[in-house]
Amino acid sequence: MASGSWRGSIIIHSTSSNKVEYRADNVFAQVLGLCCLPNGSLVACGYDSGGPNLKVLSPSLELVQTLVGHVGGVFCVTVSPSGSHLASGESDGKLMIWSEPGEGGEWAGVQVLEDHTNAINAVCFSPDGKQLATGSRDQSIKTYSFKEGNAILAHTLEGHTHWVRSLSFSPDCKLLCSGSRDRSIKFWNPADGSLVRSIDQAHSSNVLSVSYSPNGRVLVSAGNDNTMKIWDAETFELKHTFEQEFLTNQLTITADSNFIVSANEDKTVRITPCREYHLTGLTPILNLILHIVYKWEFVSFLEPNENTSPLEKVMRLLGECVHDGGYNVTSEILSFLSPAHLPVQITPTRWTRDVENLIVRQRETIAAKDAFIVEQRAEIDLLKQRIAEYI
Repeated sequence: MASGSWRGSIIIHSTSSNKVEYRADNVFAQVLGLCCLPNGSLVACGYDSGGPNLKVLSPSLELVQTLVGHVGGVFCVTVSPSGSHLASGESDGKLMIWSEPGEGGEWAGVQVLEDHTNAINAVCFSPDGKQLATGSRDQSIKTYSFKEGNAILAHTLEGHTHWVRSLSFSPDCKLLCSGSRDRSIKFWNPADGSLVRSIDQAHSSNVLSVSYSPNGRVLVSAGNDNTMKIWDAETFELKHTFEQEFLTNQLTITADSNFIVSANEDKTVRITPCREYHLTGLTPILNLILHIVYKWEFVSFLEPNENTSPLEKVMRLLGECVHDGGYNVTSEILSFLSPAHLPVQITPTRWTRDVENLIVRQRETIAAKDAFIVEQRAEIDLLKQRIAEYI
């Protein structure tokens, strides 16, 4: 894990041992951004009054190349998903595109775009590499189509009333999220540049960073109000707020979507679990089923009464069906309860009682097996009917 400091240093930590593996000081007067290349090298941007402000560093933080082209401070840098191109944003509003090393082994500037009238604070590629977006202190967002190192302006997104600080594409590339000093988080359709949703007063102060989880289920944000927040990516509803005693300047989510990695003003990098906030509305039902699967011998069901809610009745019916039906019935239930993006697998070997019975029946005759399956499907159809009566 790599982190950069406003004091000019870059540190690489081992996430397994929490120890510093490499450290480089005085890379710039201020390190303002980092991105990782496929070969493990880093690209760092920052501010130094005396020289170029974009550098490529080896995995052990040795200088590989200084990229010449920017004049002022470079506030942000990102790499395309293929690793073949870089995009960097400058304090004067200039956007530069860089192409992967050629025969000479060095990155080369291939395009300069000057569509913003003030500093570029944020730049990001879409996960499919076909779009590029920039956010600026001129309060606008620019989106570009991107192909073979050539960026063509597609849309100018207007609506923020202060600096745009951070951008993040959804994993399916259908939404672009922006965070601003106007305290709002906005969601845009990059295909036509339209505003889809705005969460005004998302934070009580500046929004400093936003990031989609790779699985697309949540969005996380950090604000100048000393909070990190987790939002449902589909409903845009707030799921959780982390109250902190320090300010988080920048955050991202790990590739497995289970942890938030945050860079903080108290000179720390923190790793915060966020897996539990990905759970959907089906979670209570799925948890019930999984609990019965693995601990069926300890499960009993209370008889319903006049105070039993419809949800409790449905849960009881599901529980009885799972408890009595065994592995096949459970798999069928999960197949229509679980959305495609929430795969749930039951391991038959953990359910020895019903698997053994199933094997015995299968060995008797083909007819007995078919009758068994027909009976189970009839039970499932009946269960669906009974559930529908309560909903």
